[in-house]
Amino acid sequence: MHILLSKIRISNYRSIESLSLDLGMSNLLIGQNNTGKTNFLRAINTAISGATDVSESDIFVAENERLSKNKTAIIDMLFQPVDANGNIGNEFSDYWTSIFTDTWITVSPEGNFVGIRTDIKFDPFKDSYVINRRCIQQWGESIDTAAVLTKKVITTDDMRTALQAFYMDANRDIVQDIRNRKSYFGRVTSNYDLPNEKVTEIEEQLSNVNSLIINSIPMLKKTKERISVIGETVGSTSISVDIEPLARKISDINKGMDIIMKDGSAAAFPISQHGYGTRSWISFLTLAAFVENQNEKLRTDDDEAEQYIMLTMEEPEAHLHPQAQRQLFNQISQFTGQRIISTHSPSIVAQSALADAIYFSKHNGKTFAVHYKANISTLNNDEKIAREVINTRAEILFSSAIVLCEGLTEELALPIFFYEYFGYTPYALGVNFIGIGGQNYRTYLLLIKDFEIPWFIFSDGEKKTNATVKSAINAVFNLDYSTLKNIIILDNHQDYENSLINEGYSEQIIEAVCEYENNANFFEAYIIQMSKQKSKGGVDRNYTGDDGRQRALSDLLHNDKPKYSKTVAKKITSHSDKTKRIPAKIKELFVVLANQIGIQMSVSEEDRHESFD
Repeated sequence: MHILLSKIRISNYRSIESLSLDLGMSNLLIGQNNTGKTNFLRAINTAISGATDVSESDIFVAENERLSKNKTAIIDMLFQPVDANGNIGNEFSDYWTSIFTDTWITVSPEGNFVGIRTDIKFDPFKDSYVINRRCIQQWGESIDTAAVLTKKVITTDDMRTALQAFYMDANRDIVQDIRNRKSYFGRVTSNYDLPNEKVTEIEEQLSNVNSLIINSIPMLKKTKERISVIGETVGSTSISVDIEPLARKISDINKGMDIIMKDGSAAAFPISQHGYGTRSWISFLTLAAFVENQNEKLRTDDDEAEQYIMLTMEEPEAHLHPQAQRQLFNQISQFTGQRIISTHSPSIVAQSALADAIYFSKHNGKTFAVHYKANISTLNNDEKIAREVINTRAEILFSSAIVLCEGLTEELALPIFFYEYFGYTPYALGVNFIGIGGQNYRTYLLLIKDFEIPWFIFSDGEKKTNATVKSAINAVFNLDYSTLKNIIILDNHQDYENSLINEGYSEQIIEAVCEYENNANFFEAYIIQMSKQKSKGGVDRNYTGDDGRQRALSDLLHNDKPKYSKTVAKKITSHSDKTKRIPAKIKELFVVLANQIGIQMSVSEEDRHESFD
């Protein structure tokens, strides 16, 4: 029986004022930058490893709050026994019982557990912040209701050895690790467990090789002779100086170590001459080697010994192309132990199970996180979400807000209007416009609901589309869509193209189409060419009468809807009348969006449409 960190609660740590999460064997942290994912990883690593490098910067401070020396950061961890498949059991194995002892293990009808509270607080006697780790006897519903021993209890070497945390930040680089004895690479390569006679033998050979190199290279030999007179300069005859092309002591051999890579028949190069992606990847692989080495040493004395391993890792995709990201994540998935990984890679999200995902967001400087709930899985929605959303649109999980619209036409046009209105590109603010193909609202909303991402709908007003939106909102949220301000429906049963025409943008649309086709007479030629021809509905086209040109323009736009979308939007946003640069319903959407997620205006109106591409 193994163990699992199944629950964690954090209070007043960095950007986290209050957070409680259930964890599995594999956990994927997603969300925008600067939402607190790194702080969450550091909190777990600090609590498990008992790190001592803590300070007042680790204490959460609210806006306009003055930090009190009495304020304490708290990290609660609950460990439970699990079987080989990761299923939570009732009792710890004999090995873990011997490690934790009765002092730590809480016997409960719901299953035995070990609770550890880590406090980060100011110690007036040491005049610095320190860590205390104590036993939680009753987990309770919250940090405030937990029953905690007042005595510090983590003092045994067995527990420190058995509970191990390994943290890798996004800046990992094997080139730096090679020179750092405290890195995982340095700790592996400097760990020599050899008999004394073997050490003596190797060091004699190293000394002989050094002498051979120096005596074989005239310039090295001459240089050695020259620098040997340093003793005379400083007034000492006992000083000896030598050159070491190679380390002579086995304890120093890692200092001159390097990693060489060779691709097929190409020349071999040191790892420092390879890209950051490869260097980052190898850095992780050295950690895997270090963990394997630790496990082997642990079992040397006890075949039944176990070790709890927690890997906390930032952005495994750093500097890697999408296919390499997938391969690396596959290797991470095979890592021995529990894993908590943060990522900004849609490729990695698409490769993961939805149940592993934890969405992070930040509001008013405070970090929030929520698990994917999978609470309607009986309808096989998980598979459909993975197939229709995650595999193709995983980037939406890194959004601050999502706008669902009918199709590609709106998806291409709305960002242009967004920039004209706000002065920011939508991706700069994390706003994602998604054309869902007209009928797929429900699948997207199921995912958005569980991750609590702010969402909006900009929909055509056609009766069939209205019915689809109504049905989806009712099925997912059990609400009447007409009562929701974040759903914008075009008036008078119009679709997007006809709404622009009827709002008086025909002239701008015709200019845009002619510019796109590089033919000033393109629209007039289209009317002549298409008159009397059969429409898609089998009816003769008739472009006579007062509204004939509007009908012709509507047919033109609907023949290939996305074709002119961006060109038309750019033309409208450069309208001579500034009050007409945003169509009314689109402006209504932006007003609601700004109010709900707090967007501020930027960039002068004169410059916005010129700089957007």
